[in-house]
Amino acid sequence: MTKRRCSLTQGPVIPKTNPHFRGVDRAPYEIGYLLKSIDDAVSPYAPITDDQAQKAEAIAKHVDNVHGVIFRGLEAIGEVLSIAACNAESMVNGSTVSAIGEIIRHLSVEAQMMRDMGSLMTDTVAAYQKRRAD
Repeated sequence: MTKRRCSLTQGPVIPKTNPHFRGVDRAPYEIGYLLKSIDDAVSPYAPITDDQAQKAEAIAKHVDNVHGVIFRGLEAIGEVLSIAACNAESMVNGSTVSAIGEIIRHLSVEAQMMRDMGSLMTDTVAAYQKRRAD
């Protein structure tokens, strides 16, 4: 049997100039923390401070990273399930398949929320940068 070496095809995006972008391995927690600390009025339509812009940028970068992790993980789950389904020598337990379905559903909903929040923060940062340039 040949062992395969694990390598990441794409690492997380880590902006080095943003002090609010921390805990890259705990992005969902960091997103929630940043959302609690950012003013409720932050949007592409309202002027924001430099600090709020950095928080919005950190949220958007965390979202980008989370999507990569979720999609790579879901693809891997699909590959494993395909191999298991084609293997006549073993069976996949129904509760295992159900648990995989639950996590995929949960991750999908989480990814949708993060995509929406990431888009909002990306638009907010772009509007902030445009206002600063004017």
